[in-house]
Amino acid sequence: MIEDLFSEGPHSNQPPGDDALSTTETDLQRETLADFLGVSADRITRSSGRLYGYPAYYCDGEQAYLVLSEDEAEQAARKAISERVWVIALESIFEYFGIDAYPSDAIETIGKEPLFHVNDELRAIIHRTCGMDTLASRMLELGNRPNILADFDQREHRHQDYCIYRLF
Repeated sequence: MIEDLFSEGPHSNQPPGDDALSTTETDLQRETLADFLGVSADRITRSSGRLYGYPAYYCDGEQAYLVLSEDEAEQAARKAISERVWVIALESIFEYFGIDAYPSDAIETIGKEPLFHVNDELRAIIHRTCGMDTLASRMLELGNRPNILADFDQREHRHQDYCIYRLF
């Protein structure tokens, strides 16, 4: 059995998400992803947990995707910005100064626990200054949704009525 990487842990600040997804909607998302990948729908499984409030879908347990409507993609990106403000900050600093490093290097060096605290502190600063809505709106206006949601390739794929993002 596949370990579900999207189950929410004790440090998750994620809201519960849209638990009202119907079986029909889930089946449609599975079928859409299968069609997009050119595989049979029985190779696609839904995660038991959620990422940014929405279930992920696995193909053969080796690749993970978000399959979202336009509105869901917008909501998920806004949640992701809040949850990953530390990543955005580090990427911006590294890019600004031309440093060849990635936020994942921080995880390898210090672990995840300190980054939860850093994220909380950065969110507090943003809330007390411009506000998270302002930051999220500006990032999304600049076309950053694929960079935020598609960890694997930073690409948004449109298929049928859905936006598909590869996670890994």
